[in-house]
Amino acid sequence: MNLILPYFKKNIDKILLGVVCMILVDGAQILIPQIIKKAVDTLAQSRMDPSALMAQSAVIFALAIAMALLRYVWRVLLMGSARDVETGLRGQLFSHILNLSPRFFDQTRTGDIMSHATSDINHVRMAFGFGIIVLVDTLLMGGATLGIMILTHPKLTLLSMLPMPFLIYFTKILGRKMHDFHKTAQESLSMLTEMVRESFFGIRVIKVFNFEPAADKKLALAAGDYFTRNLKRAVVTALLKPLMIFFFNLSTLVIIGYGGVLVMEQQLTPGELVAFLQYMGLLAWPAIAIGWMINLYQRGMASLKRIGTLLEARPEIMGSDDPARRAGLKGDMVFENACFEYTAAVPVLSDISLAVKPGMPVGITGPPGSGKTSLVQLIAGLYPLTKGRLLIDGRDIGEFQPNDLRRQINFMSQEPFLFSGTLKENILMGRDIKGPDLDRIINICDLARTIDRMPDKLDTVVGERGVTLSGGQKQRLALARTLAAPAPVTILDDPVSQLDIDTAQKVMAGITAEFKKMSPCPSLIIISHRLSALAECERIFILDNGRITDQGRHEDLIRTSRYYRKTFNIQQFEKEAAAHE
Repeated sequence: MNLILPYFKKNIDKILLGVVCMILVDGAQILIPQIIKKAVDTLAQSRMDPSALMAQSAVIFALAIAMALLRYVWRVLLMGSARDVETGLRGQLFSHILNLSPRFFDQTRTGDIMSHATSDINHVRMAFGFGIIVLVDTLLMGGATLGIMILTHPKLTLLSMLPMPFLIYFTKILGRKMHDFHKTAQESLSMLTEMVRESFFGIRVIKVFNFEPAADKKLALAAGDYFTRNLKRAVVTALLKPLMIFFFNLSTLVIIGYGGVLVMEQQLTPGELVAFLQYMGLLAWPAIAIGWMINLYQRGMASLKRIGTLLEARPEIMGSDDPARRAGLKGDMVFENACFEYTAAVPVLSDISLAVKPGMPVGITGPPGSGKTSLVQLIAGLYPLTKGRLLIDGRDIGEFQPNDLRRQINFMSQEPFLFSGTLKENILMGRDIKGPDLDRIINICDLARTIDRMPDKLDTVVGERGVTLSGGQKQRLALARTLAAPAPVTILDDPVSQLDIDTAQKVMAGITAEFKKMSPCPSLIIISHRLSALAECERIFILDNGRITDQGRHEDLIRTSRYYRKTFNIQQFEKEAAAHE
């Protein structure tokens, strides 16, 4: 409940005004049976007064108009407040998820997150909005109606209430079942959502391998499981209203049977009996609403618990809020016996010790799975070290706020991801850049050979995930995005793996030359299997099985490292073979 309390306080004025309108509507509803009682008693006594009947009808009509207007107002105010809860929770959840560590996304299905952000928040909104409505109607209209019925005839009221304990008992049992079935149905919905998302994301693989029948079968099983679980919830929900109607019809039967006897014995007037029936009808809404609310409450609490669990997740790296520690980076980085593992007892990096100085291009290479990407992800603060230290400008990386740190690091990921939009939008990523800075970006695009063959240059639409681009074009666009804004540290993770050898050499030569012109010269780390891309680096580190096995300059490693020499010779042979084709 603490999650929605701030939104309740924020909208307290709207809620109070809405409640006042509800009270006026309920008061009018309670008043109408009294007017009808007088009219019926007048007719029963054969004292027909057309003017009095017209006046009573006019009052009922005026009350109906007032009720309609006031009901519209309280619906806007109360349900609008519930919508504000929905909007706030969804924004809070999205912002929170954006700040979580990559390890959270490694361990959590996207379908679960999407289910939390859509279905669960809708259930919370319904529980919040209708919760206030049912609370007011139950306490005010239910209490006032019951009071008037007792004052009219206590014994008749008591007899008419006899079915109610049975209704409460069955409602309690069904409410418990509803909570359990809703939880399992939401979990099944998460799995189904994730399966659909995954299928659409990998639609090209499904088509190429003719996996459509297998995908259909898998989805049908998941949909069937969700249907079965949801059907159990629907059965319980469907039982509530018929049970309520049944017990209220029993109460109505008691009123008509015993009340009719009282009218014949002149212990009750015909008008009072009609009013009594109408009050029983009014009492039906709070009772039915309670059952409905139990349904919504059980769903809302289950969903709120799921959302709360997600919001309790915390980033692994929190950093320090000390403003004195937010100074700009120089780019001096030192690993001291650093170790890292994604899961316990499965080491990825062991005893890494290396230094990166500002203005000194550093290269990292090694066999696939040797820990190269994991190493640079530690620099960007995406994962915490398991052991050892990483010092940046002489300070432990744990002292930096992750966002402040990443703002000063340009990081090109190994797997380029593009958003739906134009080349320019993908490069700028929301930055408002004009004039000389835009000219520089165009120059960077030329270096990365991003726009040379694009039909509309920077305004070319790339489609969702860059679907209209080749792998090499995606990689060059991601490279241009990384280099668009200068930063003290630039990390390029396999930036030319999908380019041909000639293009890769030209791109890397242009980038290296561009970096040397910068003042002060930033720290540059390049990960690549293409050793020609590392030729200009001041220091090259070779990783194998999470350890540094060799280091030195390009020329030195060709002589001293068997792995480096063998890899270089193979790549030279491929280059010569390509030149002769």
